[in-house]
Amino acid sequence: MTGPRGASSATPGPARASWPPGPELVIAAVAVTATAAAGYAVAGPGAFALVAVVAAVISLAVLRSLVQPPALAPPAEDVSGPDPAVPAPVLSSFSRQWRRQSRLGDAQASMTAYEAGLRGQLEHLLASRLAERHGISLYDDPAAARQAFTRGNPGYDSLWRWVDPAQAATTSAPGDQPGIPYRTLARLLDRLEHL
Repeated sequence: MTGPRGASSATPGPARASWPPGPELVIAAVAVTATAAAGYAVAGPGAFALVAVVAAVISLAVLRSLVQPPALAPPAEDVSGPDPAVPAPVLSSFSRQWRRQSRLGDAQASMTAYEAGLRGQLEHLLASRLAERHGISLYDDPAAARQAFTRGNPGYDSLWRWVDPAQAATTSAPGDQPGIPYRTLARLLDRLEHL
């Protein structure tokens, strides 16, 4: 016997949630609207704003709890890829954007977070740009890589430390240092784009 999406109902495994959750979203929207209207009627615009902010925070917390982190590696027996009959969850692009923004915010707030995540991504991007566009291996010839990256420009030279693979990861004391500044990150990404 097959289910509504062509899957066998006798197949063991976790049940899939029905998607999209239309009725739940309508009920939540009506509840938030009614609460906000009541708050506005009783206490004015301040209460309305408070209800809106609290509803947004709760919504983001619920959405984050619904999104499961991706598996590190697919199981060895699953080589077929995702089932084309099952549509991708609506939240997948939202969750990717949420995680990306969260990682960027963490990397700007904490040097430990930058070293643990964003540094590696930027370093690999630099390595691929140098290899594809200049024929230079970042890891085999770091001096030539630095020269290609900086081109003798002192402004680019100050950016090099943020992606230098020879730079040891800093272990921060309990009072963690701030991470990469926003403007520095923007300049670094611009340099990598035009490398």
